[in-house]
Amino acid sequence: MGSSNDHCFVEWKEQFVSKERGHRVVHYFLKDISGESILAVVGTERSVRHMFYVVSEEFLKAYAGEDSVYAGFRWRSRREVVNWLTSMLSKQHLQSDFSSKYLLSTVVL
Repeated sequence: MGSSNDHCFVEWKEQFVSKERGHRVVHYFLKDISGESILAVVGTERSVRHMFYVVSEEFLKAYAGEDSVYAGFRWRSRREVVNWLTSMLSKQHLQSDFSSKYLLSTVVL
């Protein structure tokens, strides 16, 4: 696998592993253009209603170098995690996806 700079992530997904109050766990996956998913972020409940999110070990091993910008990535809100996941999606893919939908809609009209 290459670095995330040349990796084309096209979608992210949220999956609840445990919804038990006080022990909630949520996983966030990034899916690449080939359909492969990798666990990117793990969220755990540290105390009731207080979640803590970190970049997964799996993601770090696959995409991070020694001077990785991902090392130490931690968040305390879902919104920050969603912003980061969205920033990881391929801008080229999003633009081409938008263009193809736009072109398709203009042809249909």
